[in-house]
Amino acid sequence: MKSLLVLGALLVSASPVIADDYLYFRCNQSGDLVITNSTTSKIIEDRYLEDIAYVKVDFKKKTVFDTRSAEPLSFTIQNNVITVLTKAEYNEVKINDVVKMNLLPPYPISSNGTIVFKNNNRTNTHRTIGTCEEIDASVFEKALKEAKS
Repeated sequence: MKSLLVLGALLVSASPVIADDYLYFRCNQSGDLVITNSTTSKIIEDRYLEDIAYVKVDFKKKTVFDTRSAEPLSFTIQNNVITVLTKAEYNEVKINDVVKMNLLPPYPISSNGTIVFKNNNRTNTHRTIGTCEEIDASVFEKALKEAKS
């Protein structure tokens, strides 16, 4: 009997989002983008951003895919928070970005990072916050089609 109570408590306390293989979200974010000259550190532009992203979370593959992205990005999950770290360096670009999304409603999301464009001596620094809402897979697929056309 005790083992049934423990199992029941575990099932009730487990996050329902982990039970599904996929979750789909529309994320509304806003924040700041500062563009500076990498050589002089002079601010070229400082502006406010508003963005809407359509995102698919694949729990089996541990990936997140934005309809505007070229490919899914890997994530880690701890305490119902997905963390996507992007650290990459190519010939012309260096990226250092962190996105965190809580898997409990109201699904807060935040990001901050830097992209250095080496050939232009330009650095883009951004910081955003927002919330996501669950959507149906068909809404994500429609947004994906629109982004690819």
